[in-house]
Order: sequence, then C-alpha cells, then structure tokens
Amino acid sequence: MTKRSLVSIVMVVVIGLMSLPISSAHITIQGASKKISSYIDDPFVGESNIIKIDGSRIGRDQNGQPYLTGDRVSMIDEDFIYRIDKNAGTVTKFAWNPWPKDGRPNEKGSFIFPDEARFPIHLVDRDAEGKPVLRDGLQVWSPRDLRLGITTAFSAADAARDAAEFWGGRDIPWGVNNLLEIESHVFIDFNAEYSPSARQIFCGVVPYRLKNETQIKMFETATSWELVAHECGHALQDVLKPNAVESDPGYNTWGESFGDQTAMWSSLRDPQRMRALLTETSGNLNSSNSVTRLCEAFAALVGVGTGLRDAFNDKKVSDTEEEEHDRSEVLTGAVYKVFTQIYDDLKKKQAANDLKALEQAVDIMGTFLVLSTDFTPENTMTLEDVGKAYLKVDKEVFGGLYGAMFADEFIKREIFTANSVSEWMAHESEVPDMRLPKHASDRKIDSLVQANLDNLGIGPDFGLKVQSIATDSRSGDTIVRVQLTDGRGSDATPFDNHGVLIFRADRTLADFCSPFPSEDSLHMRAQLKVIAPMLVNRARQMGLDSRGGLLSLARRADGSLTIESRVMRGEGMNCWLEAFSIEHPEGERREVITPTVPSNIRGVQRSGVQILSADDLR
Repeated sequence: MTKRSLVSIVMVVVIGLMSLPISSAHITIQGASKKISSYIDDPFVGESNIIKIDGSRIGRDQNGQPYLTGDRVSMIDEDFIYRIDKNAGTVTKFAWNPWPKDGRPNEKGSFIFPDEARFPIHLVDRDAEGKPVLRDGLQVWSPRDLRLGITTAFSAADAARDAAEFWGGRDIPWGVNNLLEIESHVFIDFNAEYSPSARQIFCGVVPYRLKNETQIKMFETATSWELVAHECGHALQDVLKPNAVESDPGYNTWGESFGDQTAMWSSLRDPQRMRALLTETSGNLNSSNSVTRLCEAFAALVGVGTGLRDAFNDKKVSDTEEEEHDRSEVLTGAVYKVFTQIYDDLKKKQAANDLKALEQAVDIMGTFLVLSTDFTPENTMTLEDVGKAYLKVDKEVFGGLYGAMFADEFIKREIFTANSVSEWMAHESEVPDMRLPKHASDRKIDSLVQANLDNLGIGPDFGLKVQSIATDSRSGDTIVRVQLTDGRGSDATPFDNHGVLIFRADRTLADFCSPFPSEDSLHMRAQLKVIAPMLVNRARQMGLDSRGGLLSLARRADGSLTIESRVMRGEGMNCWLEAFSIEHPEGERREVITPTVPSNIRGVQRSGVQILSADDLR
C-alpha cells in the first residue's frame, strides 16, 4: 500500500466521522438562545411555533433593545408596496407599506407573537364613495402590526446559512458586506426573489378572496419558512459559485433545485421538525410529506398539486419542460430518492433509531449539496455536470459509498446518459499530477499554477491568474479559483472565464474544472486552440470589449464556440444581463431573476380561490 493510499483511507474515515451529526450543530451555540415566533412551514400547514435561535445573531438598536438586524441577516422594509409589470419590465409604487418596517420586538422586548391573525384581512382606507383613499397618488392600506413574516424570514435565513456553513466547512459571506437584507413586504405577487445585483431578498404579498366571500385576505410570502429558505439557497449558491453566468439556463435550473434542497435539508436540522416528520410519516419517507412539499400555500390558493413543487416525484428530463422550475424537479426528485435509500440503510444500522438515522442522512445530503459547488464548472453548467459533481463528492468525502445510488438514479431520470459515468471516470484519470507545497502561501499557489499551465491544458495564447483561495475546515480541501487571461504575465488582459482547482488535505490535486467552455472532447479542444484567438481578435475589432464587460468565450446552442461581453443592468428587483456578441453586437437582454412561481402555471385556478393582482385592488 502506498503512502498516498494510506493517507486517502485515513482521510475518508476521518471525514466520514466528521459528517456524522453533532447535536450542537443544529443550533449554533455562540450566545444565549432567544425565543422567536416562526412558522416552521407556512400558515396553510399549521399554527406558528416558538423556536430558539442563537441570541448572538440578534442585534441591538441605539437604545440597546433587541433588533432583527444581526451580523448576518437584516430585516428591513421600504415605505411602499410596489406593482411589478413583468411584460413592460417596470416596477412602480402602488401603496404605502402598512407593515412594520423593521425587526423590533413587542412591548415586552420579546419576539414572541402568539396572537397574530393567521389569515389577516386586507383593509384599505376608503372615502365616502367606497373608493380607495390615495395619498400622493398611492393607496393607503390600514396599518397592520403583524410581525410573523419578519420573524419567520429571519429564522429561516439564519438556519439556512448555519446549515450551509456547517456542511461546507467555511464561512459563506452573503449579501453586501456579509449582511443579507430581506425585505419582507415589497410587491404584489405570489413570489419571492433573490436579486444577484442587489444581493438581497424581496418578498411579495398575495391578496386573495375565498370562494363565496367578499373580504380580501393577504398572504405574506415571508411567512412561508421554506419559501424564504429557498431564496436563501440562491443567496448561498451565489457566493459558492461566484463566477456563474446568472442568465445560464443550466445554472438557473440547478439553482431552483439548490434552493429547494436548502429548504428541505436545513429545516431538518431542527429536532422539532425532524420529530414532526417522523410522526407524520411513521418513519417511512417514501411518500409525499410536509418536507418534500414546497410552499403548500400555493396548492391551497391555486388548487394545483400539493405545493409549489414536490421533491417526491418520478420526473425525468424527457417528461419535463426546459423551464427552470419544472426541469429542476428532476434533480430534486433524484436526490430525494437517494436520500430515502441512505436513510433506510442508516436506520437498519442504527437498530431502528429513526431520529439518529434521519440526522445522519440529512447531514450527508447537505454535504453533497454544498460541496457539489466545488466540483462543477465555474461559469456555465448542465444537470449532467452537477450529477458528476455528486459522484466526485462521494468519491472524495464518502469513499464511493453512495456513488452507485446516485448514478443509477441519474440514469433513470435522464440526467445521465449511458456514457456519463465512463466520461466522468475518464476525466478523473486526466486530472494533472499536482501537489501544493507545504505551508503554501498565495504567492506559492500562484507560482504552482503558472508552472503547470501546459499540464492544465491552457494553450500558449492564454494564461491563468489566481482569483481566490478558500479552505474547507471539515475536509481540509483548498479551493483555488482561477481566471483565464489573454496571454501570460502580470499584465495579461483577463477574460470573464474561470476555472477551479481543488487540492486535498494531503495537498494533491483532486480535480480541475477548465475555464474553457465545455472542453469535453479532442475536437472541442482543438477548436479552442485554433478558433478562440481568431474570435478574440474579431470581438475587439467589433468593439465588444468596450461595452462595459470583459470578453467571455462561450458556447452557442449548437455547441460551437463564440465570444461575447455581458453587463449587469438595472438594480434591486429589476435587473438583467445585457449581452453583446458577434451575432448581436447591439446587445440583447437576458433575464437573471427566475421568479419563484413560474409563468407557465400563473393564473391556474382550480380551488375556487381568487388570487388578485394590483389591478384588482384599484
């Protein structure tokens, strides 16, 4: 047995032990715990609960009073409620915001609000003729001192980040300056959105009228714990994949599954939620349940399915649409199926200790979720790329224990082709033989990269510069992100193309994802070497490099190579990419925000409930 093999075996054993659940990991014990009211699902599932969170996460105002603006999450609201016109791409003010605009406690200094209306009635100030009163042209909605949207969103965000950082073994500095702002009441629509330009979460409010009733009620999407946790998944993935092209369909499809999985796995780190799930299912997770169903409010109001999406499904690529939400259910369903298999196996080993088996299975799935971001291409990716990343995480962290389960399920779901596993194994065999020096500084790591440009397949016309270096404290891995450059040397012009190298704790190179797009065949590699320099020259002649963004080598839909420059436009809820390419030098708009409720199921009504728009409130 070689020394390297022995080290690998020891690391697998150690990391495997580290992946077992630790009771203190479920609620980070940094300060005295604080009680807070929160729905653990959404109001259409059950009453709110009183949960405990780490008290150090709650900030203080200028008077020393507790305040839901901590070191990682800040609950804020604006003065207005907005109307969004998706067709026109406009966001306009519609009403004065009647909800509290901050995260203050009740008069007792507590965040427990047990007496709030579960389904509050929407009240509008009206004149003598019954028409809505307007102030400065905006409707005046009667003040409503309702806090459960604020407290639920805060608790969901805190739990999602705690979970991701535990599974990833690293700090995940989301938002702006490591602070994620969440606006709990912003616009009128059955939606919540994470904006990659603002690095902020915006939650909608949903006016609706029950069958045979005249009163309007208002559902706050912020009161759906898992809907907010889903959006937090987008915020976390945005940090874990900092170079992803925000308009890439593959990234956005993966992102919807990433968000749904963040909601599922992070919710199940709460012992109260775990026990409730085991009671609900009698320990048999092979069925639709309150955890697999995302946002049951959608089913209650729209009358479609059991929720917005359900992780318990048998969907395949061929029977889903390319629309990101629909296609994402294929990956989520596959991963959930493997989760049930892992849980069942662990339950047998734990002598029917369902709770212990569930704890372990959840932490295993969370580890796959977060670490898969290290082993996928940096800029654009497919579900097949994500599936291969799961195989890599299994090999590196779990010693190949679960790879066959994932491969079989991915093949059934058509995420993998018959050749996907063999292609992944071929990639594994081609990983260059590189080793970090002992006590590697940033300068030494950069020197190692520069000395191995040819081994990494970077042609003579291109170079790499180190973009960032991070360490996984659980596994000891070192994650080195690199950026492609035009030529070599310190003054080489950077492209908007990125790669990533993962070094193991024993300093050997575990994986390398090339900065070149879809470098998956000898033909493509030859095309890159010959055509890429020609494309760069042409793009510069057309002035694409002077449009505000870096040039980026990319693939067309037919797989051929092209070049473009992308610039983020807009701000807040209204942002998009403008792409300047050889085909469209004038620029074209590409959406970067994928609404939580997809457009292909908006307006479907089967429950007799009428969901209202801003126009219906006039």
